[in-house]
Amino acid sequence: MLVSSGLAWAQAAPPPPGDKAAKVAVDADKSAADKSAADKDAADKDARTVAPRATAITARMTLKVVHPDQVRAELIARVKDKKGFPILITDRALHLKVPPQHVPDLLRFASKKGTVLAKSMTRKDRTQIIAQLEGRVRSKTGILRRLRGFIDDSNVSATLQIERSMTRLVNELEKVRGQLRVERERARFATLAISFNYQRRGRISYVHSPFSWLNTVDINRFLREF
Repeated sequence: MLVSSGLAWAQAAPPPPGDKAAKVAVDADKSAADKSAADKDAADKDARTVAPRATAITARMTLKVVHPDQVRAELIARVKDKKGFPILITDRALHLKVPPQHVPDLLRFASKKGTVLAKSMTRKDRTQIIAQLEGRVRSKTGILRRLRGFIDDSNVSATLQIERSMTRLVNELEKVRGQLRVERERARFATLAISFNYQRRGRISYVHSPFSWLNTVDINRFLREF
């Protein structure tokens, strides 16, 4: 009876710290996959209830103008007043990042600077993607914290295995965090892309004409439309 009890006690004894740490390192991938799936389900639920939605807005406009340099400068100044900034400036294009709520005002402002040849706006909901990425960050951070807790009690072999798993997790975590920053930035700032259609002309010097009807002609509008 005493021997039998001793065997039962031995079978129930916990594994050595090094073996336990090694098992955690080996099972890290499986734990990450299981938790990632759970976080995805939770993210899907959160994405359906979170308000307001995280939306990426892209507005495009093709503008026919007479003096593109002047129009470009006025648009950039207007965008800076709205806490936005340019990300691409060329002779034929101007790409701007602006807070989403100011997009309608900026489109109206731009349309008054020339003749609008084309205009479009697209909206993409990024709420679910952001929630899923946040879940993956939490999952990988939790596993990394668990692995760090086993290093002090591990043998050499287990420690090396844990360090390899931690290195892989850190790389994956940085990649996910980078994706999350990009998605949040897309939702935080809308993109306004303006293309200029023009034939560069010199400025017109206005003089008084003896023919009264000529003094009433809007020359700039005539050049834009013809």
